Amino acid sequence: MTGVTVSPQDDAPRWLIPWTLDEGSDRARALFEEAFGGEPEAIVSAPGRITVIGDHTDYTEGLSLAAPVAHRTFVAVRRREDEALRMVSGNPPPGEPERWEGAISALVPGTGIDWPYYASGVVWALTERGYSVTGLDLAIVGCLPLEAGLGASASLTAGVGLACNAVWGLALDGEAGAIELAEAAWDAESAYVGFPCGRLDTHTVLRCAEDEAVMVDFATVPPSLTRYPLYFHDYGLRLLVVDTGARRDDWMDAYARRSRDARLAAQALGVDSLRLLADEPDGVRRLAGIEDPTARRRARHIVTEDRRVADAVAALGGWAPHTTASPRSARSCSTPTARCALTTMRALPRSTSRSTRPSLLARWAPGSRGPGLAAARSPSCAPPRPSTSPIRSTRCSSRGVSPDPRSCWCRPPRQSA
Repeated sequence: MTGVTVSPQDDAPRWLIPWTLDEGSDRARALFEEAFGGEPEAIVSAPGRITVIGDHTDYTEGLSLAAPVAHRTFVAVRRREDEALRMVSGNPPPGEPERWEGAISALVPGTGIDWPYYASGVVWALTERGYSVTGLDLAIVGCLPLEAGLGASASLTAGVGLACNAVWGLALDGEAGAIELAEAAWDAESAYVGFPCGRLDTHTVLRCAEDEAVMVDFATVPPSLTRYPLYFHDYGLRLLVVDTGARRDDWMDAYARRSRDARLAAQALGVDSLRLLADEPDGVRRLAGIEDPTARRRARHIVTEDRRVADAVAALGGWAPHTTASPRSARSCSTPTARCALTTMRALPRSTSRSTRPSLLARWAPGSRGPGLAAARSPSCAPPRPSTSPIRSTRCSSRGVSPDPRSCWCRPPRQSA
């Protein structure tokens, strides 16, 4: 699986440089040969994702703006003639196995939450969809940090889905194929593993291209995408991701509670979805009718967050100062460390260019597992600029982040069903 990000013990920043496609493929091939012998039939990869704005909206038929990151999960695969599944991870999460073996006929939902169940859940989901399947040998490596709010589980399930497509000849190519694989990857996590997640991560990593952001509208199933090309590189910009190192042990339960609260809030107001209130002029005022204070607070976040996403998309190059206020007060999913990182980035030296602050800045990831995000010039302490953007891991300190921010631009979007 992917490597774990640990914040350094001093204030010096540590850059997590993404592997090139060749480097990742070579690592996956080497692990495959060591574990199973011989050559893999195919090597595929899937990126992680960042949520620019739009937290806790994908399970309430809301809006999110997201983009892929350069860090990826790589999967080397070979088809078997029996129904055996054999998997190996180059760097599994702490306490989880390096290897796993099972059989397709023995796959049963709800039997585990370790990485092998996410991977085997994709096979189960495709089987449930009626595809003809056989056993597989899978070797999985990656440079995407775990539990950092960057969609590592979706990157894993998407990578396994692409591997299945490659060796089983499922012909799931193009936009329609990406949607099918995204739904199968979502089923693997939500139905097989049993985590009540939304569809944001899988649809972003499988349907969003590099140097592109997508506004995902969850009012329909599957969700629709509006694509926004991002020209960061044209202006010497990169997305700066700061891993605060803040983690919480109960994030799965907390996510489930928030999803439940959203349903209760909608029921209290007699609407099918809180998304409907975002489009009403008096939508926020109607929230006063929710008696439970926690459900009311979280409903307010959902309604106002949908409006913030729409505003951010309307002026993508502008500054959105409230993108962390609602997650902190309404969703209870921020931390002092995350707020410290945000304050540090907001206090960056003013630029002489077109903008005086980072153009996109957000705290994201359900359950405070996420880092902070900014569009910024490469800081002087950074290594030579790679072909893709690095993730930066640092302690929260005024000395930890020192880029010179600029603004970013985008061009008119194109709609995708």
